[in-house]
Amino acid sequence: MLETKNLCYHLKNRTLLKEISLSFTTGKLWGIVGLNGSGKSTLLKNLSGIWKPTSGELLWQGAPLLDNDRRNISRTVTLVPQNPQIHFNYTVDQFVAMGRYPHDKALHAQKELPKVLELVDATHLRGQVMTQLSCGERQRVYIARAVLTASPIMLFDEPTASLDIGHQQLIWQMLRDLADSGKLVIVSLHDLMAASKFCDEIVLLHEGNCIATGPFNSTITPNRLQEIFGINEKNCTISPTMCYK
Repeated sequence: MLETKNLCYHLKNRTLLKEISLSFTTGKLWGIVGLNGSGKSTLLKNLSGIWKPTSGELLWQGAPLLDNDRRNISRTVTLVPQNPQIHFNYTVDQFVAMGRYPHDKALHAQKELPKVLELVDATHLRGQVMTQLSCGERQRVYIARAVLTASPIMLFDEPTASLDIGHQQLIWQMLRDLADSGKLVIVSLHDLMAASKFCDEIVLLHEGNCIATGPFNSTITPNRLQEIFGINEKNCTISPTMCYK
């Protein structure tokens, strides 16, 4: 279990997370939803240890996660950022193999490389240079590297934002399979339809606060759609919990 207890994060004069207390259980696919600027990416960066919480606790299996060194943290949790960028001419093979560096298992990386690339439909990209890939191709390669890391906690920030519809479905099914295999998978997203279809639990953030947690239908209610997203139930074209402006 991954727990946050009264977790806060301040940046300059802004409070981006306000006393977030959550318990993320393994074997589930968790969705973090909210408006732009609600704290989704900030929460993921705090959970990964990339940003250190200003106050509060972050516990993995009951022990403080951030008391470990960076290598041990990387063995436990991996984060795929939103719109990942790269500025070095690594090949796809080299970049994905870096996922095993925290474990010092280069040979294992070479054995597993074809499998993880196939999972994200990136086998044909082997040998290509990362800086020459499209946004969607680069996104899938980053996801492949995260899978190769084999961390028990896997965090994904808008993992399908740059993907076409076919690859969106592929990645969502892969995330679902990872959760079903016992991983703790946490995904930030705006797509409420995808959240409803694939996520076991929802965390709703608004202005740095956790408004609600639980199954989709009890979390994304018509009242919250109106109050937080500004969506009027009368203007919904699909259903009260599946509508957009």
